[in-house]
Amino acid sequence: MKGITLAAVAAAAAFSLALPAHAGKGGPAPTSTITKQKRNDNKAFVGINWNWGVRDGATAVVGYRWAKVKENGHVNGSLVDLTFPLTGAKFGLGELHIKGLAGRRSAQGELGVGYGFQAGAFLLNGGARGPYVNVGTDYLFGRGWQPYVGIDTLGRVKRPNETTTLSCPAGFTLQGGNCIPDGV
Repeated sequence: MKGITLAAVAAAAAFSLALPAHAGKGGPAPTSTITKQKRNDNKAFVGINWNWGVRDGATAVVGYRWAKVKENGHVNGSLVDLTFPLTGAKFGLGELHIKGLAGRRSAQGELGVGYGFQAGAFLLNGGARGPYVNVGTDYLFGRGWQPYVGIDTLGRVKRPNETTTLSCPAGFTLQGGNCIPDGV
């Protein structure tokens, strides 16, 4: 029995000498730095608008949004959509819009141009967009105003990408999430 106990103590001593000793040699906690990077948030969408003015009624909307989110949360991009009257006019092509957009993640303003197929007129467009909602107006040349309010599948623009980096002060090396003095 003495031989087994002595062998176990000798094995434990040999094993502990083979491991590097860091006890009492820890350094400061690592510093974390969060870096934000711009990203794109491009999406196809569908929606429904309610119009009044030149044409009253509901309109189906299909489109695509290109949005670039900057590090500070500002959003710039463009949007193209095509509408189809559901009520208030015969079914067919409604309006084609090509818009620029700018703002923050939760709200953007829109300005654009397009063509009203039912009215046979070019148009100017202005509006605002938030998560799942939009409001605006078209001015159809020679025909008048066509304001609208609508809902769609475009939620809030995504956040900028974030990267977290850990670092240690001079004289220390990052090992396993801890700052260890150099040369240890």
